[in-house]
Amino acid sequence: MSVFTKFYRLLWILLLILIVFLDRNNFYWVISTILLLVILASLAVLRALESRNQWRKYIQDENLDEGSIK
Repeated sequence: MSVFTKFYRLLWILLLILIVFLDRNNFYWVISTILLLVILASLAVLRALESRNQWRKYIQDENLDEGSIK
């Protein structure tokens, strides 16, 4: 597991802790939690898109397209 993946998972756990123990009256906690949520959601979307592109390349390299099965 790469360092980025460990850090990414740690940030999700941190976000969960921030949401559970959020002080709604503290403006800075609310803004930092929302900002962390937006950043993590953006990273999740980018990782999903990259994974899709890698699978497409793998399918093309292995000739696993629907048209190649006879």
